[in-house]
Amino acid sequence: MKTAVKHALLVFVAARLLLAVWSIIVPALLPAPTTPDPILRPYQGQPHLTEGVTGLLLEPWQRFDTLHYMRIAEEGYAYEEDSVFPPLYPLASRALGYLFGGGAAGNMWAATLISHVAFIGVLIILFMMTDADLGSKSAARTLIYLTFFPTGFFLLAPYTESLFIFFALTSIWAARHNGRFGVAGLLGLLASLTRLTGWVLLIPLAYEWWRQWGKPLLTHKRENQVGVDAGEGSHPVKLFFGWANLMAVGLPGLGTAIFLIWRWAVGIPSLATIYQQYWYQSTGIPGTDLIRALETMFLGGHSRQGEFTLWFDFFCVILLVVSTYFVFRKLNVTYGLYSVLLLFFMLLPVSEFKPLYSFSRYTLAFFPTFMILAQAGENPWVNRAVLYTSFILYLYFTGQYFIWGWVA
Repeated sequence: MKTAVKHALLVFVAARLLLAVWSIIVPALLPAPTTPDPILRPYQGQPHLTEGVTGLLLEPWQRFDTLHYMRIAEEGYAYEEDSVFPPLYPLASRALGYLFGGGAAGNMWAATLISHVAFIGVLIILFMMTDADLGSKSAARTLIYLTFFPTGFFLLAPYTESLFIFFALTSIWAARHNGRFGVAGLLGLLASLTRLTGWVLLIPLAYEWWRQWGKPLLTHKRENQVGVDAGEGSHPVKLFFGWANLMAVGLPGLGTAIFLIWRWAVGIPSLATIYQQYWYQSTGIPGTDLIRALETMFLGGHSRQGEFTLWFDFFCVILLVVSTYFVFRKLNVTYGLYSVLLLFFMLLPVSEFKPLYSFSRYTLAFFPTFMILAQAGENPWVNRAVLYTSFILYLYFTGQYFIWGWVA
C-alpha cells in the first residue's frame, strides 16, 4: 500500500505541475479568443471565470462537457440535452461547492477537487491491481502510460473520467481480490450514476460471484475462503451470504435503471431521442462508425473531414480491440469481460456527422489495456515508443483543449 501511494502521488504531482505550467504557456504562445460564442466557445450560460487565482487556474479548464456538468450543478436538468449525463458528479460538485462559496466558481473548484482526489485513488488502486497481476515494475509503467496517454489530461479535468474509473476499479478490486460483493455492488452503483456505461460492471461482478460462490454452492464445496467460513456446503449461513452477494452484483444495473426511470417520471424524452436531436447520434450496428471513419480517411468522405483527431480515435478503437484480446489471454476473464462489454456498448452509437467521437477519451476507462501495454513495455524499445509518442501528443492535445480546440 505504501509503495502504491508513493508512486501515485509522484505521478499525480508531476502531471498536475506540468499542466499548471502548460496552461499558462500555451495561451501565451498561441493567443486565441476565449470569450463566449454560442458556436465556437459555448459556455452553456455559465460565467466565464477570468478573475484572480480562479481565472488563472480554472479558466483553461472551462471547456466543452465541463460546462454541461456545471450547468446541471447550477440549474439541474433544466435543459434536455444535459439529461444524457447521470447526476452523481454534478450533484456532488454542487454539494461540495458550498465549501468554496457556491456559485459557478465554487462548483468549478469542487468539480476539480473531486476529479483530482478520484485520480489519486485511481492511481493507487491501479498500482495495487497491476502489482498483484504483473509485478511492481509493470505497475509503475501502467500509471505513467495512463497518466500521459494523449488524452490523459481529462483525468485532471472537471470531467467524469477519474470518478468513473475510480468506482470501476474499486468495484472490481473489492470483488476479485477481497470477495466483498456488497462493497463491489455499491461501488458499481455509484459508477452507473456517474456514467451511463457503468452498468456493464454487472457482468464481470457476476462472473466473479460465479467463480467464488456459484460453483462452490452448486457443488457443495468452497474453492477459496471468501466471506464467512460456514462449514459444509449446504449450511444456511453460507447459503444466505452466497445469495446475498448475488443480489449485490445487480446494483450497477440498478443505478442505471434508477436514472432512466427518473428521467421518464419527470417527462424527459428518451435517451435515444435526446442523443439523436442534440448529439447527432443514434443506436446502430457496432462497426458502422469505423466504416464511416475509413471512408473519410481514405475515400474522401465528409464526416470529420480534415480532423487529425479522427485518425487518433480510429487508432484507439484498433488498440482496444487488439488489447482486449490479449487481456483475455494474458490477464483474466474478469478484466476481459469488463473491456469487451465496455467496447461493445461504446461502438453502438453511430453518427453520420461525427463517427467515433470522443473515443480517445473513452479509452482511458480501459485500465486493462494499459496493463497490457505496460507488460509489453518490458521491452525497452516498446517502452520508448509508447512514452515518446504519448507524451508529444499529450502536450499537443492539452494545448488544443486550452485554446478551445476540440480533442475528445
